[in-house]
Amino acid sequence: MSTDDVPFSVAQQKALISGQLHPTLLAQFLFGIYTGLFPVALYIYIAHKENHSQLNDRIVIGNITALYITTVLFLVPNWAFTSILFGKTGPTRLDMFIESIIEVMPLGERIVGTVATFFVFLFADGLLVWRCFHACRRSFGRSVLPIGLLAVEIALVISATVYSSFVSAKPGFATAQTSQISNKLVAIALTSAAATSLVSTFLICEQIWRHTTLMSRSRKRYRNIINILIQSSALYTVTVLFLSILNFANTGDIANSFTTLLITVYISAPAQVISGMAPTLMIAALVVSSGSHEDTETSFAQLPPEFSGCASHETGAHRANAGAYLEIQQKGPMWVEEQKSEEIQEVTGSDHELEDGAEARRKSLAE
Repeated sequence: MSTDDVPFSVAQQKALISGQLHPTLLAQFLFGIYTGLFPVALYIYIAHKENHSQLNDRIVIGNITALYITTVLFLVPNWAFTSILFGKTGPTRLDMFIESIIEVMPLGERIVGTVATFFVFLFADGLLVWRCFHACRRSFGRSVLPIGLLAVEIALVISATVYSSFVSAKPGFATAQTSQISNKLVAIALTSAAATSLVSTFLICEQIWRHTTLMSRSRKRYRNIINILIQSSALYTVTVLFLSILNFANTGDIANSFTTLLITVYISAPAQVISGMAPTLMIAALVVSSGSHEDTETSFAQLPPEFSGCASHETGAHRANAGAYLEIQQKGPMWVEEQKSEEIQEVTGSDHELEDGAEARRKSLAE
């Protein structure tokens, strides 16, 4: 095939070939950071193991381990394809460009990469919904929306994975129309993942806000947790939404959607690593933040301990605080004001007693 037969300019060919190399190198760099973060996060979490419930340990450690493994399973085929493209493809630029478009690689590796691509989002959102469920006091009524969104996401992810694998496995099935259907399925699945993340984060922050309105110190105590949640969720959600928009814009016709395809190629691999790394970073940051505030002040606002990664070790003081908080909620703000007035009167009375005692001692010394 000559250069004149290809409806792409030399600049476009060079851009797509570069897009197969540079994002792969960036993804490997990010994965190096992720590889250092993963054992550190496990160590930080397990170091507080005496404060964890067994079920919470299984959920958290299992999810962050699954996230790391699925990221590895995505990067191995990605690196293998880059190796094939730059090491075994024909000597001309045109040969490499055609290989970049058709992406000829072993079927097993392609399917493994496809499955790993989608399941990263399931593990990340599953962990966040688990946190949301506990922040809502394990109430299915309060957490029905994120749980429902997660169920929809699971169905969409499975559908997109099966259809994309079918397109890759069946010879001659990949056409512009089937590619467009596949892109739309992927886009809808990614949109559901972003919606699940947003709703879960909002509900967790809303529960913190509602249960820390009585005592200002409590709100300050959990402000760090809110910041961590918002930052990690924003990083993950923006990445997923951007991928979703690109898949919606991709028509399946390479000539008409070349710019969209090029942007997708450049951000897909790094975005995949970020999607796995953000929840792991959140777990480590939440445990550190929870530990730094432990027993530093008395607070009536107690969130479920599973939320911050620590299960309950209830002491008498904690139970007393929880009972006081429930009593305040039941009796209302007028009761709080009465209690404050009584405390002020007691302190004032104590001051008068001290003054009387001092006056008596002065008289006895004068005599």
